[in-house]
Amino acid sequence: MDKETKKFSGIANCWNTIGVWSCARKKCDKLTEYIHCRNCPVFLEVGHSVFEKVAPSGYLSQWRKEISAKKNVDNPRNNSVLVFRVGHEWFALPSVILGEIANERIIHRIPRNMNRFISGIVNINGEIKVCYSLSELLGLSSVNGENKKEDNYNPRRLIVINLDEKDYVFLVDEVKGLYLYGDSDLLSVPSTLDATNALLLLGSINQSNHQVAIFNLSKFQEKLEGAVL
Repeated sequence: MDKETKKFSGIANCWNTIGVWSCARKKCDKLTEYIHCRNCPVFLEVGHSVFEKVAPSGYLSQWRKEISAKKNVDNPRNNSVLVFRVGHEWFALPSVILGEIANERIIHRIPRNMNRFISGIVNINGEIKVCYSLSELLGLSSVNGENKKEDNYNPRRLIVINLDEKDYVFLVDEVKGLYLYGDSDLLSVPSTLDATNALLLLGSINQSNHQVAIFNLSKFQEKLEGAVL
């Protein structure tokens, strides 16, 4: 430390008492030379001493706990999906691609349609859309007759999704609603699903005592695009 610094090192908090941040009429004489307190050796010395201080006992371990807890906060359940049922299995698609959920209506058969992945055509808001069969795409039992009119009866719905500006429509047995999950919540694909069709899935989550399979969107889109008339 040079003589100039030693001379002023005994003045505590001088930048607030006689420096630029003070309201004193008589300011520090050194302001004529240094213009601003941040250029003064005293201010610089105190600033350096803050960084050179040894952390108190337990300080670093406490901050490690704080940072670890913050990581959990920074990894929230920010994946929004629509949960629905086909046959006895539960599935989910990202809500960002959801276009509409419509009441069940007549699906008209397409003459000479030999593609089992396509159920027919359906009227959605005055537009004729191709309706795909998720039960066939996933190798599941037919959706027909799955719902019974009981107290907990849930009507079947038509779900419209949009992928690359193209609409895809399919019939499901029940729509559960929107659900949020985090990446750490993802589990393995349900063992009840066919191994081949399991490639269409990222994994599964537990939701309301149901194992819900999450679609791999790119693989699912490839499957839909391949189901042409």
